[in-house]
Amino acid sequence: MHMLTSLVVIIGLSLAAGLGGWFYLSYCRVTRPPIGVFNYYDLAVLAIFIIVTPYLYLILPSWIAGGLLVLSGGSILYLTLEGMLPGMRRGLVTSLVLVLLFLDIQTSLLSGLEINLKYGINNLVLLLIVIGLANLWVQTGMRAAHAVLLGAFLTGYDFVATSLNSVTGNLFEKLAGLPLSPLFGWASGKAVITLGMGDLLLATVFPLVMRKAYRGWAGLSAFGINQLAIGVLLVLPLQGVFPVMVVLGPLMLIQYFWWHSRAIKKKPYAKSKVMTLS
Repeated sequence: MHMLTSLVVIIGLSLAAGLGGWFYLSYCRVTRPPIGVFNYYDLAVLAIFIIVTPYLYLILPSWIAGGLLVLSGGSILYLTLEGMLPGMRRGLVTSLVLVLLFLDIQTSLLSGLEINLKYGINNLVLLLIVIGLANLWVQTGMRAAHAVLLGAFLTGYDFVATSLNSVTGNLFEKLAGLPLSPLFGWASGKAVITLGMGDLLLATVFPLVMRKAYRGWAGLSAFGINQLAIGVLLVLPLQGVFPVMVVLGPLMLIQYFWWHSRAIKKKPYAKSKVMTLS
């Protein structure tokens, strides 16, 4: 029964991220996106960032690593809330961001607090960041092909960093007690179920880019398949850190090529231009 509670919470957070990202794309806009449009160069930079960042966090002192998490997370949090609350003054948005960051920092530093109080506040902050970052990518031009290439890269990276060596496990162990730790979690008795923020971010992004590329049904089916895959993985009695992208990545690739082939078949042939001499 205790384990069931953790499963419901984490699956609920996964659904909330997917639905939140969907509705944010429909009704909100990231008000100050970076200059330019997301392209393959950005994708390459992102891949390098993904490779380098874990090692950087592992060698840095914990207080610097925590500071970087707060700074990067706070900036995305601000953009997210600014888009959600367009009529609110920037000072009030900043105040709301600072309050959320303060609560996350305090609960991570104070000992003796209920573990799920810490998880609850951190989960809320991470949820907003995932929704905002997913929309930041999509609204600045990320396409379905970009997301699929990123998913393919992460499939290989996740397998190497998680299954073949202990980089991911060591990273999560070091960041677990820091503010804005990139792990959604919930404890039930002595058991704790967690889900990586990066995995949930890709699961949130993919339905949005599929929706933009191939319309609503493609996005909805991607949302359903991703959520089902995450739910099954959470239910399975897996031990240790499991590379979720090893499952999500191939599913993304299959869906993309299926919808892409359908779009090509439905595309009408261009009418040839005929020159008539009179």
